[in-house]
Amino acid sequence: MKLILAQLNYIVGDIEGNALKILQAYETGRSEDGLLICSELALTGYYPQDLVYQTDFLSRQDKMLAMLAEATEGYMGGMVVGMIARNESGTGKRLYNALVVLQNGQQTFEYHKRLLPTYNVFDEARHFKSGENSAIFNYRGFRIGVLICEDAWVQSGDFVYAHDPVKALANHTLDLVISLNASPSNLGKLKERQIIISKVANELDVPVVYVNQVGGNDELVFDGASFIVNRQGQIVFQLTAFEEQIAAIELNKIEHSVAVPYSLNDSELFYRQTVLGIKDYVQKCGFSQVVIGSSGGIDSAVTLAICTEALGAENMTAITMPSPFSSKGSVDDSRDLCENLGVKLLFSSIAEEFELAKKQFEQMTGEVPSSLTLENIQARIRGRKLMEYSNHYGALVVSTGNKSEMSVGYATLYGDMNGGINPLGDLYKMEVYALAHYINQKAEKNVIPLDIIVKAPSAELSENQRDSDSLPDYPILDAILKRYIEGDLLDSVESQLCTDTIKQSGMIENEIAKIHRMVDNAEFKRRQAPPIIRVQKRSFGMGRRLPVAAISRRS
Repeated sequence: MKLILAQLNYIVGDIEGNALKILQAYETGRSEDGLLICSELALTGYYPQDLVYQTDFLSRQDKMLAMLAEATEGYMGGMVVGMIARNESGTGKRLYNALVVLQNGQQTFEYHKRLLPTYNVFDEARHFKSGENSAIFNYRGFRIGVLICEDAWVQSGDFVYAHDPVKALANHTLDLVISLNASPSNLGKLKERQIIISKVANELDVPVVYVNQVGGNDELVFDGASFIVNRQGQIVFQLTAFEEQIAAIELNKIEHSVAVPYSLNDSELFYRQTVLGIKDYVQKCGFSQVVIGSSGGIDSAVTLAICTEALGAENMTAITMPSPFSSKGSVDDSRDLCENLGVKLLFSSIAEEFELAKKQFEQMTGEVPSSLTLENIQARIRGRKLMEYSNHYGALVVSTGNKSEMSVGYATLYGDMNGGINPLGDLYKMEVYALAHYINQKAEKNVIPLDIIVKAPSAELSENQRDSDSLPDYPILDAILKRYIEGDLLDSVESQLCTDTIKQSGMIENEIAKIHRMVDNAEFKRRQAPPIIRVQKRSFGMGRRLPVAAISRRS
C-alpha cells in the first residue's frame, strides 16, 4: 500500500478552494492507487471558530465531500480527510471534529475526535462534542487505527483525561496508525511532537503516520514537518517544515529506513515562521502591498527584512518620519537599510506638525503638555501618517513592536501600535537582535546595517532618551518577562537561565514585582493591539486571556 502525505496550506472558511487543493493532491497520486492522507479539519481550515454557525457552512462542506468521494470512484486509492461532522444524537454540542475515509466513490468510515483541547490557543469544546465511535477501519486488507491531534497528546502526561484513545487502540492488532493534525508551531514544538508520536508507536507496536498542515492562519503558523515513525518510534520519513509538500512512501518500506529528525535552531524557526506567517496573513486578507514606519531602530529594521523576504521588495514601502529628537542616524540608517533591501523609502518630517500639536494643546487646555503627552503626540502623528498612506494606496500597515515592549506597555496606543499585523509581537527584544544577526548571516552580508544593531535602544521621543531610562536592560527584562508570562511552560534549562540572569542582575523583589505590575496594567493596551505572529509557548492574544478590569495579586 502506498501512503501519500498531503502537507497543504489551507484558507479558513474557503471550503471550495480547500477541496480543490485536496483533489489536486489526490490526482497527482491517483494513478498509483495510494491512500491520500490530509490534515485535521482540512476541508474547513483550522480553526474555523464561529464560522461553523453560518447557515450554509455545513451544506457547502457536504457538497465538496461528495465531489471528493466521486473522484475516488473507479480507483483503488482513497482519501483520509479532516472535516466537521454533525452530531445526530440530540445531546451535547451539535458538531464533531472528525475525519472520513473516502473510497470507491463513497464515504466508508467516519471517526470523531475524542480529546478536545481547551488550553493555550485551543478552544475546541466551544464548538465540538467529544467522540465515542470506533477509531479503526479496514482498507484493502489492512487494519488502520486513527487519531486526531490531541488524541495522541494524552501520552505527554501534561493533562489528565477521562479517556485514553491510544490505550483504546492498544486492545487491537493494527497494521498502521494515522494521526491527522493541525498543530501550530512554537519554540520546542517540533521535538515535542516527535517524542509524543514515538511513544504512541512504542505503546501500540505499530508504525504511525503523522500529517500536519502548513501555513499561517491569523496569529497561528503551522509548520507541517509531517513524518512517519516505525514501530520502534524511529523517524523513517519526514517532510520539510514551513513548505507545502506532497510525498509518497510504500508502507512496506517503513521498517527498513531511518531518517535524521528534522530540527531548527531558535533564530531559524523565528525567521521561517514569521516570514510564512506574514506572507499568508497579508495574502489571505487580500492585500498585496504593505507600509512600515522605519525609525532606524532594530525592530523596524528586522520587520522590514522579514516582510521583504515574505512579500518582495516591490510590494514594500517604508516611511521615515524624524522629529526634533531624532538622531541623524535614524534617517541615515533607514536609508542604508532600505537600499540594502531594495525597498522604497519615503521621507516625511513630523517637526512642524509636532509644534502645531503642542500649540493647539496649550490653547485648548491653558497648560503646557506633559513630557508623556509630548512623547505620545509624536508617535500618534507617525501612526496617522502611516494610516493615511494605507488609506490612499491600499497598503496594510505592519506594526513593529516586540514582546518585551508590549509586555510592559512601552508603546503608544493609536501611534506605533497602529497596524493590521505585528510580526515581532511574540519575540523578546534579545530574540529580535539574534534574528537580525541570523538575517545577516543568512544573506552573507550586512543587510541590516551594523550601526542599527549596535546602537543603544531608544524611542527618540525626548532629548537623549534611552529605553534603559525607563526599563531594566533588555537581557534582564526579558528573563523577568519570560519567567512571569511563560514560567510554567519553560523546561528546566530555560527556567534556570532566567533565574540565573535575574539573580546576577542584583534586582530585588520589589523591583521585579514592579515589572510584573507593568505587565498586568498593560493588558488594556494589548487588547487593542494588532494580531501577532505566535512563536512562543505562551503568547498574548489567543494564548493568554486575562480580564482588563481586574485586580491582580501584584497590584
